[in-house]
Parts: sequence; C-alpha cells; structure tokens
Amino acid sequence: MEYLNELIQLIGGAVSSIVMPLLGIFLFYNAKERKAYAEARKAEMDNLTGYAAEWKELYEQRDSRVCELNQKIDQLYVEKNDDRQRIRELQEKVSALTQENQVLRFKECQVRGCKDRMPPSDY
Repeated sequence: MEYLNELIQLIGGAVSSIVMPLLGIFLFYNAKERKAYAEARKAEMDNLTGYAAEWKELYEQRDSRVCELNQKIDQLYVEKNDDRQRIRELQEKVSALTQENQVLRFKECQVRGCKDRMPPSDY
C-alpha cells in the first residue's frame, strides 16, 4: 500500500511537472499576442482620443471666436441704428431751421428804420 501511495505521488508529481506546463502552453498560447494586441489597441485608442481632444479644443476656440464676432456685429448694428437715428434727428432739425429761416427772410424788412415796412407785415 505504501508503494501504491508512493507510486501515485510519483505519477502525480510527474504529471504536474510535465503535463501542467504543456497544458499551460496550449491553453495560454495566444495570451502574449492578445496582450500585445490589447496594448496596441489601447495605444491607438489613446492616440485617437488625443486627436479628438485637439479637434474639440479647436472647435470650442472657433465657436467662442464666432460668438465674439457675433456680439461685435450686434454691437455695430446697434451703433449703426443709433447713428441713423441721430442723423434723422439732425436732418429734421436742419429742415425745421431751414423752414424757419425761410419764414424769417420773407418777414425781413428791407428798409431799415422806417414805418413803411417792405414787405408789409401784420405786426
């Protein structure tokens, strides 16, 4: 019986020292290749993520620049409308003053210091 136990232990030791490494080789044959492939894929994804981050940053810069330009355009339109309003008011004032000047020219006396006004007037 002791021999049988020793024989079983000897066979078990031989199997575990020979068969297990062979079994490990066959089971994990592609493990290094898969690990290298996974690392390469991860590096590629990191690279693509870097490109995407750069493009996103450029887009955000462009978007902020467009917003700044739109605000500037809106400000210029407001200033333009203010200038147009001011021009319109000044034209109305000039027109009123021109009309008043014309009325005063009609009422202007051409003879100085006399009772007979030329042209005659009601006042």
